[in-house]
Amino acid sequence: MLPKAELIERLKTYIVQQVLDGRSFGLDENTPLLEWGIINSMEMVRLLAFIREQFQVDIPPHQMVATHFTNLDTIAELILQTASKQQA
Repeated sequence: MLPKAELIERLKTYIVQQVLDGRSFGLDENTPLLEWGIINSMEMVRLLAFIREQFQVDIPPHQMVATHFTNLDTIAELILQTASKQQA
């Protein structure tokens, strides 16, 4: 699995390109994605597909809660935790 900083960078690139139409709006690892409306239910489905494709990690339904998708840092942490459980 990639280091957390690289996960965050790849997630940021995805969101800038696919969600924000190439405009970063100062997006960083602590930007409140849900609070600012960057991630909504449709974008969540696309983001989960991206995570599955890019990192080979399937986020279980019980982990799909707002606290895990607050910002890029919490999403990266969720990916790392889920990946370690799936590899065990």
